[in-house]
Amino acid sequence: HIFQQAGIPDQRVHIDQRAIDTVTNFTSLVQDFQTHDIHHVYLITSDFHMRRSIAIAFLVFGSHGIAFTPVAIPSQRPEESWLRVARDVGRSVVWIITGRSGASLQYYLRA
Repeated sequence: HIFQQAGIPDQRVHIDQRAIDTVTNFTSLVQDFQTHDIHHVYLITSDFHMRRSIAIAFLVFGSHGIAFTPVAIPSQRPEESWLRVARDVGRSVVWIITGRSGASLQYYLRA
């Protein structure tokens, strides 16, 4: 368990299962972070997924004053395409403006 290895107590770790995709993984947590006065989080994901995750976090978390530190977990997979990054950057901007992530359009927006 990565958190135990880092000496982080279990009561400080929260696993959230509400998200249905990467964008909603971020958007569904913003209110929780604000409610609990959390201003910094660690963004832990695989290295192939990190570019897209950083782009989304920059917009979604950044628009709410939440800083993040990326922590990449090594994998053997190639980085995700720029098309996937662009799609989710667009969805993040839509969420910032409208409060809706476009998750219901996921079937049509596959990249």
